[in-house]
Amino acid sequence: MNAPSRAAGDTRRAYVVDDDEGFRRSLVMLLESAAWEVGAFGSASEFSARARELGPGILLLDLNLGGDSGLDLIEQDGVELDRFAVVMVTGAGEIETAVRSIKAGAIDFIEKPFDPDELLDRLERIGSEFVASLEARAAEWQARDRVAALSARESDVLERLLSGASNKLIARDLGLSPRTVEMHRARMLQKLGAANTAEALEIGRTASLKSVSPSKN
Repeated sequence: MNAPSRAAGDTRRAYVVDDDEGFRRSLVMLLESAAWEVGAFGSASEFSARARELGPGILLLDLNLGGDSGLDLIEQDGVELDRFAVVMVTGAGEIETAVRSIKAGAIDFIEKPFDPDELLDRLERIGSEFVASLEARAAEWQARDRVAALSARESDVLERLLSGASNKLIARDLGLSPRTVEMHRARMLQKLGAANTAEALEIGRTASLKSVSPSKN
């Protein structure tokens, strides 16, 4: 099944990650019957490979998956899950592990078997709370996307500008000429859509880009 794209504006969106095809299909059908936009994945690795391009939504993540578990996914470094409200789906006797998942960043867990109506009501509540938090985080996601489009050298320049360094210091630190640094700086501004350096610095800070102080040697 094609997953909803990140560009989609509808935030009433859910993703099902479960290696049980029958359960996965039935859960997708249930959600679609309640007018949710749904994407489905058969493994944690399949989801993580697509995560960056997906739109914000609720992530219904099975605790036990073939290969990496759902808990492995949310504890894994480098997987961007800040656009998802993670809800762990657990079997009987897995409450202790489910509690561990909450500590790892999941916002709730649902135990199988569940009542369909209760599940939909619960997801409506979770979805409403999640949507309320999206606006504040949207600027950060946009800034991260812009920064990710920079070349390595353009990122180097921006990181050093964040520390307050001049073109001359940056050139010395990177082993470049000041003119080359100015060229990278101009391209960096263009890619970020920034009218000036101050705007570029604000985008860098919003994206939580680290600042790098040039060596004084």
